[in-house]
Amino acid sequence: MNFKNKIILAPMVAITNISFRKLCSDHGADIVYSQMIDSEGFVRGNHRLADFYDEKNVVAQFLGNDADVFAECLNEVQDKVQAFDVNMGCPDSSVCKRKCGAEIMRYPKKIEKIVKKLVKKSKIPITVKIRAGYDREHINAVKIAKICEKEGVSAIAVHGRARTVNYMHPVDYSIIKKVKDAVNVPVIGNGDVVDGKSASLMFDSTGCDSIMVGRGVIGNPAVFDEIKYYLKGKKNKEVSRKKLFLQYLKYSKKYKVNFDEIKKHAQWFTKGMAGGGELRLEMNGAKDVDDLKKVYDKI
Repeated sequence: MNFKNKIILAPMVAITNISFRKLCSDHGADIVYSQMIDSEGFVRGNHRLADFYDEKNVVAQFLGNDADVFAECLNEVQDKVQAFDVNMGCPDSSVCKRKCGAEIMRYPKKIEKIVKKLVKKSKIPITVKIRAGYDREHINAVKIAKICEKEGVSAIAVHGRARTVNYMHPVDYSIIKKVKDAVNVPVIGNGDVVDGKSASLMFDSTGCDSIMVGRGVIGNPAVFDEIKYYLKGKKNKEVSRKKLFLQYLKYSKKYKVNFDEIKKHAQWFTKGMAGGGELRLEMNGAKDVDDLKKVYDKI
């Protein structure tokens, strides 16, 4: 898997299931990341989020802090995915209490051990997703990136905020640029990319090899095509939200996605639409797919 010059779907809990990944790929996503999968739960038999079937551009992302457990997960999925990613960026406090996610950036030796073992055991690229640092006072992305490069990762995604910096504060492009300047493996810029203009700003401000789109894709999987057209100096044709919903529904039926997930995405697709608030309220009472279709028939 080549991580240069790509527009990539970020891993997002309860969002990037296989149906949504497929939809994003249809609309220009070059690489798509799975939801964050808990490595401990996975080895105990919870494979619910490991929805890997027939994609050719998917990266499986796992959360944890034990090299042996990660290796066991890798062994289970590496014939079904194109790369394996270690989550070192989740800011959620319940995750960080377990010394996982962004909290693992406090432990460079542990990271070294994890990456070394995975690279040794893997038939596919190993990647990592990190943050600027584990808090404002400890911005250590460059140090962690150098360790990961030394141990053989194929790409490094960098979210330009420390764990304790919330989304009200703008992403720090300078830390992504510092990582890019410090390593030779592809660097993926992440944070505040929501459209073509912000994608161009990320590339220009950091020199990153690829960009990753997170919150900006929720309800708008066509943003990948929009970004690509913008970067070429062209205007993208707008895709109707109803069409996106019906495409998502087709994949959800094929891959047996549960109704609660379908309903969430159905509501998100109305984000930014005139009357979208009323449509979402109406969908709150939906009991099945037919109820959702009735709401969309009004659009």
